Amino acid sequence: METNPSEQVVARALALALLRQSLVYLGTAEEVAAASHTQRAIDALLRQPVSEDDRALPRN
Repeated sequence: METNPSEQVVARALALALLRQSLVYLGTAEEVAAASHTQRAIDALLRQPVSEDDRALPRN
């Protein structure tokens, strides 16, 4: 499934918002290890530019 660049930006922004929200809940629940992993995911998302591979949906 191909997405246009604006849809890709919206999807990444939504993912970032959800990760940041989950970070708050994990901190409240004192889930230190999970919060650390979530923070690393946020950092990775912010560091990496959108690439051709990011356009593919994750496979379950």
